[in-house]
Formats: sequence, C-alpha cells, structure tokens
Amino acid sequence: MRVIMSMLFTRKMVVESEQSEQLDNSIRTAYDRHINLVYRICFSMMGNKPDAEDAAQSVFIKLMECGKSFVDVEHEKAWLIVTAQNHCRDLLRKWWRKKVVDLESSSMEQAATKANTVLTCDMEEELNKLPAKQRLVLYLHYYEGYRINEIAIMLKMNVNTVKTQMRKARKRLKLELGEDDYE
Repeated sequence: MRVIMSMLFTRKMVVESEQSEQLDNSIRTAYDRHINLVYRICFSMMGNKPDAEDAAQSVFIKLMECGKSFVDVEHEKAWLIVTAQNHCRDLLRKWWRKKVVDLESSSMEQAATKANTVLTCDMEEELNKLPAKQRLVLYLHYYEGYRINEIAIMLKMNVNTVKTQMRKARKRLKLELGEDDYE
C-alpha cells in the first residue's frame, strides 16, 4: 500500500512539474511578445523610466500569479494593456507618489534636449502634461493602431468618452504647440 501511495505521489509531482514548466514557458513567451508594449504604456502613464520599469515588472508578476489562460494572443495583449493601465493608475493615486521629488528629471531633460530636436522635445513634454487617460488613449490609437471602439472595450469606457478624450487631447496639444488652426 505504501509503495502505491509513493508512486501516486511521485506521479502527481511529475505532472505538477510539467504543468509548472508549461506555465513558465507561456509566461516567457508572453513576456517576450508584449514587454515593449507594456513598458511603453507604463512609461506614458508614469512619466519616467524607473517607475515605468517597476510597473511593467509588476504587471508580469500579476500575470504569473493569476495563472490566467487566454483565448488567443489578442486577448492576452488586451489583458496586459488593461492591467498595466490599472496598475499605473493605482500607483499614481498613492499619497507618497505626490510627495516624491524627481532629482534626475533636470539631468534627463538636458540629455533629451541634446539628443532630440526642439519639436520632438516639445511634443514629448506636452504629451507628459496631458492627463494619464488622454495620453493612454492617444498612445493606443496612434502608436498601437487600435480603433476607437476597440479602445473603448479594452478600457471599459463609452465610445463617445474615448472620442471626447482624444479630441480634448489633440486640441490641447495643438494649442500648446502653437497651432491655432484647430476646428
């Protein structure tokens, strides 16, 4: 009886090990496939590289912890986008976040000015001034190529709200950059 129990226990351990290995492989492939997207979303919402890196790492930790199975790659991508947005929003709400002073921002701005043209720096600066929701909507539409109705579904927003967010963001950008010929 004891031999049978140990054989069953050994078999169970092997099956669990194989499942764990399959999960590790699926997480590795998801990471390789989507890390750039998740990082860019986190960077657009957090506004600096260290916080964006931490947030992106946390999103993939959440993926490992939840053990969720996805229908296809697009479902996986949508889940990661929404999770990244929610995680960044939660971080931005924290009280200690409002008390932190970024000492590297002045040196980073100087390096960016040397590396980029004035228009690019102005555009990035103005994008960072936009509220996080407007930045995310613009990013998903213009950089990732999502349609407005897809963004609305992904962010659980009304289609008209997404359109309004995009219109306000574009209008604000045009006004700040000096292009007064908007509508």
